[in-house]
Amino acid sequence: MANKKSKPLHFLAELKRRKVYRASVAYIAVAFIALQIIDLLIPTTNLPTWADELLLAIAIMGFPAAVIAAWAFELSPDGVRLTQPDTTAEGNGEWSVLSVAAAGLFVAAAAVWWYLVTPGQEETEIANRTIAVLPFKTLGTDQASAFTEGVHLGVLTRLSNVSGLDVISRTSVMAVDSSDKTLPEIADALGASWILRADVQESGSNVQMNARLLNARDDRQVWAQSYRRTLNVDNVFDIQSELSLAIIDALQARLTPFERVRVGKNPTNNLEAYNLHALGRRELDKRDGPGMQAAVEYFEQAILLDEEYTLAWVGLADALSLLYTYRYDPRESLMIRAEEAVQSALELDPLSAAAHASRGLFLEARRDAEGSIRALTRAAELQPNYADGLSWLAWMHQVQGDSAIGLDHAKRAVVVNPLSGEAISNLTLSYLANGQYEQALAQSLHNQQVLPSWPTAKLYEALALYHQGRFADAQIALSDLSVGWTRDGAQATLALTYVAIGELAAARQVLADIEEREDYFSIGLVNVALDETELAFEAFNKVDDWGAWAALVMRHFFHEVLGPLAGDSRYQELINQMDRSWGLDR
Repeated sequence: MANKKSKPLHFLAELKRRKVYRASVAYIAVAFIALQIIDLLIPTTNLPTWADELLLAIAIMGFPAAVIAAWAFELSPDGVRLTQPDTTAEGNGEWSVLSVAAAGLFVAAAAVWWYLVTPGQEETEIANRTIAVLPFKTLGTDQASAFTEGVHLGVLTRLSNVSGLDVISRTSVMAVDSSDKTLPEIADALGASWILRADVQESGSNVQMNARLLNARDDRQVWAQSYRRTLNVDNVFDIQSELSLAIIDALQARLTPFERVRVGKNPTNNLEAYNLHALGRRELDKRDGPGMQAAVEYFEQAILLDEEYTLAWVGLADALSLLYTYRYDPRESLMIRAEEAVQSALELDPLSAAAHASRGLFLEARRDAEGSIRALTRAAELQPNYADGLSWLAWMHQVQGDSAIGLDHAKRAVVVNPLSGEAISNLTLSYLANGQYEQALAQSLHNQQVLPSWPTAKLYEALALYHQGRFADAQIALSDLSVGWTRDGAQATLALTYVAIGELAAARQVLADIEEREDYFSIGLVNVALDETELAFEAFNKVDDWGAWAALVMRHFFHEVLGPLAGDSRYQELINQMDRSWGLDR
């Protein structure tokens, strides 16, 4: 008996004899390599972003099984067979020992799993990681310099690549006048829990930036840092990268390997090109004709200085596509240039969410609904916080008829861009498409406060009022209203309000005005309301452009007007014609 080992020592010796240690190390090494590979594959394929977490869970849960298999089986010249027990220990309770060991391994695996995927004590203290990066101030002047705007845009762009943060979009933070508001008031307007402020001082060839992160709930500074550098492109981007990583760390947000690369990626090697891009974005955010045209010029100048500047190509593509779709400039040459810009951006950076979103916007202008949605969905996968892409994705789902999905994306777009006229407008549209007219009316009024010059907001107000039966109020909203992308959509809606209250002569007068401009879709719509079915089909058959307004009307608006046509085969053929014009095969 004295020669026999104690059970604990025998168990450890058995682990070595049965090569459990070796199998465990091999298993962990293979699992680690597999996790690294899938981290690299996620951004370059259509794999979902949670694939790495799923593999981690499988690896952890499979570890005990691998250990048990290593204990129970061995490789021999005759193949796999049960490992023969060592009887040198006192008693032979190896399977009891194995059972205890297996149970312990399962407990250990569960503990590791809980630790890796469950937020710790400190992390749970930050329940909301919504951050607003307020416009940086240039000391000594009321107007931020192009350099300061560029640094601000750069930090925003880097932080927006982090899926663990909700970063309020540039459009919204630029719309907040912080001079006469308290920090909690600013946070409330933006829906943010955290505020980043910074001021920049330029002195000859040197620049100093003082940044501070504040808890918006109690106006408390939680982090601050100063950066002083010689003014050159490398140092500028070093500041942005260091500041972004510090904020990510302070908010305890996790970075995937892909996100870490994007946060550290420098957009250009030319500081002047960088400044021109910032000026272009400032103009494009205005969403009016002169602003978009000015943006085109800024982006083109940036590209002349750096032809490999991806975001400058993205900005150029966006500006050209929006000029075309908003009918500020309907020339076909704009679409040719926009396509070239999109292709250049994607060739330079195939993993740029902004480039994929630009492709989606371009394809929307080209009436390729499915292609547009694919591109915009890919952009959302690559960068969940890219507000423009989310807003355009919501729009395209409504045009295609997926009202519920569109509403989800529209809500998300407004979370990260709460003061964007375009984002609020698409949320209003999504409420209209889903029959939620009170919410649509509230958002349309909010939209007019945020962007008073946006005529679409007034049209959506009228549509909400119309569907609530408030026809007199709808007429007031539609008075002298013109919305370019709908052609005579506002006038047709006005005619329908007259029909609804029985003022047919007034409706026919509006119809006569529309007929002079030969908007055949609007003519057909009013004729249907006037119960002139044959005239309606005669007009519909002349429609040569089934644009977004026509698609929205046919799919979402005026069901009570178009309903009587549903049983007519000619109406179904119109639906098919519209679908084909958007590249849909239904």
